[in-house]
Amino acid sequence: MTATQRRIYDATISNLGSPIGPRMVLLNHPEIAEKWFDLAKVLKAASFPDSVRELAILLAARHWDAEFEWYAHEPNAKKAGLPVEAIEAIRRNQPASFGDELHSAVYNYVTHLLSHHNVDDDVYNAAYEQLGKIGLIELTVLLGHYSNVALTLIAHRVSLPEGTPSPFAR
Repeated sequence: MTATQRRIYDATISNLGSPIGPRMVLLNHPEIAEKWFDLAKVLKAASFPDSVRELAILLAARHWDAEFEWYAHEPNAKKAGLPVEAIEAIRRNQPASFGDELHSAVYNYVTHLLSHHNVDDDVYNAAYEQLGKIGLIELTVLLGHYSNVALTLIAHRVSLPEGTPSPFAR
């Protein structure tokens, strides 16, 4: 391994406890990996709460049926305070509801963008009102980034840890 590949590998072990996930795929292209991680770091410091980030990630994971992405982020979503009922609804591909305007606006924005490939003015304005210009840019880029993560996981057949059942099994 090159020094960069070793850093990526060690960071994966530090984060996930074993050599799993999209970083193992990206070991093959360290230059992309480093830029990807730089973007992830910026997005982790976004202007909105962790619960917003994790909601968008779960929605991307479910939209793309990215089992590993769901596996890695469902605990974070719970820790961030997303309602378990909403998480379960998303897992089952059913409409989720939230007790506050912030999460409702984020949910509507992300689901409309993923399902309609567009966002109508009412949905956009509600998200803008909750997040502001910078927050809405961050949310959109976050959704794109985690869609990229999902596609990388799916295309390169990154599997769940051995013995872990599919979160989307019926």
